[in-house]
Amino acid sequence: MTRLALVDDSGILRSALRNVLESSGYHVVFEAEGSSTLFEQLKNTPADVILLDVFFPTENGLDILARLKTQYPHIKVLLVTGLQQNAVLEEAQKRGADGVLYKPFDTDDLLSAIERLA
Repeated sequence: MTRLALVDDSGILRSALRNVLESSGYHVVFEAEGSSTLFEQLKNTPADVILLDVFFPTENGLDILARLKTQYPHIKVLLVTGLQQNAVLEEAQKRGADGVLYKPFDTDDLLSAIERLA
């Protein structure tokens, strides 16, 4: 079973994503509101796929992505962003994103993106 981690500063969004994913048969192993929680959790709880937001109040999701790919290259990262700009997509690809999902997205888009990475 694919182990998912959700990284977003919005607890409401993380909870909604968890509900959708778990009702679709996925296993969410943890949620994190930023990089410090994410990297602390990864020390003890393995994940196969991480859904990672791009924008946080105090940090950049692209920087988190680069660190993830350096420390945990085997983990697939699905970057989630509301900015549909080529510059964001290009930078995400440079830093190792395995996929990009643009907000707003529907459940089918989310599940399809995860299925491609699982």
